Amino acid sequence: MSNFSQSSEPTEISNEAHKSLKETTIFLAEYAATLEAVGVQTSRIQANTIRIAKSFGYWCNIMMFPKTISITLHDEGREHSYTYVKKTPSMGLNFKINMKLSHLSWEAVDKKLSLSELWKKFNNVISEPRESPWTVLILVSFANACFCRLFDGNYTSMAIVWIATFIGFFVRQQLTKRKWNVLAIFTICSFISTLVGATDFLFIHGGTEDISLGTSMLYLVPGVPLINGVMDIIDHNALNGIARITNATLLIICIALGISITVMILNIDASIFTKVVRPNVVMAAIADGLYAAIAGLGFAVISNPPRKALAYSAFLACVGHGIRYFLMHSPSLMFDQVSASTIAGFSIGLLAIPFAMHLHYPAEGFAFPALLPMVPGLFAYKSVISTINIVRQSTEFTIKNVGDFFHTSTLTILVMFGMVAGCVIPIFVFRRQSFSVTRKRGH
Repeated sequence: MSNFSQSSEPTEISNEAHKSLKETTIFLAEYAATLEAVGVQTSRIQANTIRIAKSFGYWCNIMMFPKTISITLHDEGREHSYTYVKKTPSMGLNFKINMKLSHLSWEAVDKKLSLSELWKKFNNVISEPRESPWTVLILVSFANACFCRLFDGNYTSMAIVWIATFIGFFVRQQLTKRKWNVLAIFTICSFISTLVGATDFLFIHGGTEDISLGTSMLYLVPGVPLINGVMDIIDHNALNGIARITNATLLIICIALGISITVMILNIDASIFTKVVRPNVVMAAIADGLYAAIAGLGFAVISNPPRKALAYSAFLACVGHGIRYFLMHSPSLMFDQVSASTIAGFSIGLLAIPFAMHLHYPAEGFAFPALLPMVPGLFAYKSVISTINIVRQSTEFTIKNVGDFFHTSTLTILVMFGMVAGCVIPIFVFRRQSFSVTRKRGH
């Protein structure tokens, strides 16, 4: 009997070690999949997950794919391991969850939280209600109206775009609640919003009709997935980065389809574009910055950040867009839009880090919404119009339309890449500070 007891004891220890590994792995997979679902950058997901694993004394290997996450845990002696594959759930962008789950990863280290405590805190975080849909709807409408102003739309265009955004975003909320396919939602909402925007062409003739139409659906542009995708590629997470950019590209195609249906049904000639010259560059840059602040605040609300972060996002949007406008329009500088956007993005990224350290909030949570007012939406719109014209106009205009398409689409890509690359350079240069800002010492 004595020999049997001695031989069974190692087996019991082994079973207990395996059970602990299994339970911890399942939690980490759920944790990492939730972070990916709410739009967290890949490197932060990996850092947070590995941090929690180390708090239990485990080695963690994490493999991230576009729709699944695979996590393998080993004990310190590498004698036991457990692998778990988790499908990424369907959740909307949520910067508040990003912040609080990042806090949780540091709490696991600093307070040596047990697995049951981690589960309790995790469930509390993901069950918190989002911002009121009506608040989001109204703020996004004002944000897109200000976005219209940034593209030189007049007050008539701003009013039309506000109405178009309100109706389109309300439809988006309702269809999302009913779990419609996201590609269908973007196509329908783009069509509805541009239909309202086209009223300036058909009835009102306010003077900036092209801006009314071209900015009426820009609230749909998937700015955060695009920015995350570029950031992932720069950070050597190419698989996830390409997947995110591909998904965002599909959404952009759906937006373009909605515009095309409107233009073709109403037979609108959207080939003439408004050009506004403002003589006082400094005042114009300040005004642009203020409109960008409102746009940045409104677009930030879509991602459900903590309310205290909204003012920081608005300020960064104001500074970034003001800098870009001044660099592009000052007679002594006259930067091209790609270079100006890169410098403005760098300014936003640099300022985001001390703000993040002050608020214990991920730097990209400030920076990404602040970049959105600089998204080259009008270039993308012109690319769509050029594509429509290739189909509608005679062959003698084909070469011109094809050239216009490649010109505007290339500028769209370069401006997007430039402003994101500029923004993430400070985040990567100060990587240790950027990834530790969510640690609350002494709490």
